[in-house]
Amino acid sequence: MMAGQSNNPNRPPSAYTPPKRDFNSLSPQEKRKVLEDNRQLQKLPPAQRQELRERAQVWGQLTPEQKNHIRNDVLPKWQQLPPDRKRAIQQRLGVLKNMPESARNQHLNDPNFTRGMSAEDKATLRDLSHLHVGGAPDPPNE
Repeated sequence: MMAGQSNNPNRPPSAYTPPKRDFNSLSPQEKRKVLEDNRQLQKLPPAQRQELRERAQVWGQLTPEQKNHIRNDVLPKWQQLPPDRKRAIQQRLGVLKNMPESARNQHLNDPNFTRGMSAEDKATLRDLSHLHVGGAPDPPNE
């Protein structure tokens, strides 16, 4: 069991369940990475840790096709966007984040909501909004 995890049966399981591997079976390099990742996670404010748990949960619920679409289509486009366009998409995702599907679609089809966005940015916003994410897509660590 990794540091920071509890054996409390009343605690819900982590949003991200990594493949079952015993820590002792990891290579020294993998052990260092796990420990360093855990140290970095513990340094984050609680709200940021919660956001990461939520993103991991969303990622875990995606189908293999959706994950491939993000890896191969959405993420490469996102990484090429200038900061101002990323911010514009992120701001709109924040508005759409907890909306039901019908309200999300209504906003996405509202020209006032997407005013000033290119067709490519609108497509990225639509892709990300239907995956129920609220921030920038993170590169998967699978």
